[in-house]
Amino acid sequence: MSWINHLTRLSNEPYRHFMAKACMFWILRKLKHDVATEWGVGNGYVDLCDKTTRTLYEIEFQVSAKHFAEKREQYNISGYEIIIVNCSKMPLEINQMKKFLEQYVVPD
Repeated sequence: MSWINHLTRLSNEPYRHFMAKACMFWILRKLKHDVATEWGVGNGYVDLCDKTTRTLYEIEFQVSAKHFAEKREQYNISGYEIIIVNCSKMPLEINQMKKFLEQYVVPD
């Protein structure tokens, strides 16, 4: 479903979720990382897969510890780190959004 370095938008994806995913994609690409979006993992599709650092990013607006644990289990794959990006308090202004999301990025 995904190509490397191509941003994929799902037809049922909420606007805020897509904007967070697009901004994370842009941040990672500016770092010259190879990134796949909606990458098939186990029994689902993770929002972003950074092939350079072998990191999976899942954008979430639900903040319960139970939900985060379920997502970690769902996307558990050997050799990859999973980061749940808690966007419940993400600003909507694009520059503030970028700064907020940068705290989750795994550098080279």
